[in-house]
Amino acid sequence: MTNLQLAEHLLGAIRSLPDDDRQWLLSQLEHNMDERLLARDLDRLAMAGGTFADLAIEPDLYSFNDGEPIRPR
Repeated sequence: MTNLQLAEHLLGAIRSLPDDDRQWLLSQLEHNMDERLLARDLDRLAMAGGTFADLAIEPDLYSFNDGEPIRPR
């Protein structure tokens, strides 16, 4: 998965969050612009939003070990 694809998945997950959760995330981003969100927080948001739900349909094709690790810049 490319960084652009990951970003699109994350945006989809964020957009699918209930309003309260989305507002919480936005407030965290505003207050912590100089701090990076932890990868586990982004993972939790993506999983909660169903971003990776389609992986259950094709479990033999994809795994979380596929692709290259994403490293902060």
